Amino acid sequence: MKAIVIERHGPPEILKVVDVPPPKRGANEVLVRVRACALNHLDIWVRKGVEGHKFPLPIIPGSDVAGVIEEGETDYLKKGDEVVVAPFETCGHCEMCLQGNDVQCREYRILGESRDGGCAELVSVKAGFLFPKPKNLSFAEASSILLAPLTAYHMVVTRAKVEPKEDVLVTGASGGVGSSAIQIATILGANVFALVSNDEKAKFAKTLGAKDCIVYKEDTPLDQLFGKMRFDCVVDSVGGKVFEQAMRLLRPFGRLVTCGATSSPTATLDLRRLFFRSLSVLGSTMGSRFEMLKVLKWAEEGIFRPFVHKVLPLEEASTAHRIIEERGVLGKVVLEVS
Repeated sequence: MKAIVIERHGPPEILKVVDVPPPKRGANEVLVRVRACALNHLDIWVRKGVEGHKFPLPIIPGSDVAGVIEEGETDYLKKGDEVVVAPFETCGHCEMCLQGNDVQCREYRILGESRDGGCAELVSVKAGFLFPKPKNLSFAEASSILLAPLTAYHMVVTRAKVEPKEDVLVTGASGGVGSSAIQIATILGANVFALVSNDEKAKFAKTLGAKDCIVYKEDTPLDQLFGKMRFDCVVDSVGGKVFEQAMRLLRPFGRLVTCGATSSPTATLDLRRLFFRSLSVLGSTMGSRFEMLKVLKWAEEGIFRPFVHKVLPLEEASTAHRIIEERGVLGKVVLEVS
């Protein structure tokens, strides 16, 4: 089969389509013919490498898969059914899995990061990690509502517990997680404010439901941009200085929930502000299969909308990576596979 295989870390140019043997379907697994695979910042990190972390190279990248069952079946899905694949897999029977805390399973693995993913014609996955594709979505759209919206749902609903009429600030608001967080917080009835880097992204954030958008430059402190405006919750996927400055924008008892560090993994935190103002810093990563069902249901009902920035063939994976790294993306970049 044709696939993108990362054999060594490097620039986008290392991403080439090669012929590899098709995956062997294991016990209780289903073989899926991939139709579309949406990309995430995770794919950039797998390709470039991360200091202090070892990826299992060679690896086929891609976490967000939509396709058709080629071989095998589940209790509710059969050959020929259109499906989406959970971007992770777990053992399914440990204490954490049984509690619904999938991401804390000791055998937790992300597609395209710790096992072969969806930038290939075929992928074999555990039967319990398949879901029917929303009928109202194309394969490209369906692939774009997996890892990022699931991450945003876990942040906004489960971890931060955003409530109606709360003021919520979303950083990195035009990316996959940020744009999803705007929609989800708006669905919950919150007043959402978006932090973006240019006017085009501000317009995009408003189409998602943001009440107001603030365009910032790295050399301008956030408290200067916002004046006396303060928030009940900050949803941050940027990290670094944005994380540091966003902490100063929280009201007493405010929460900052973080899932990523696309700008920097380190930040300075004044503990006095944390305890004197009774603030909470909440870590968050991915989500559970139950939460994924919620997102898929919202998408099928038209409550949650996918936004695809660009669709490219698998052969143009290097171009797709460059588009993401240039930080001009509004929504998701998707690779069309077969």
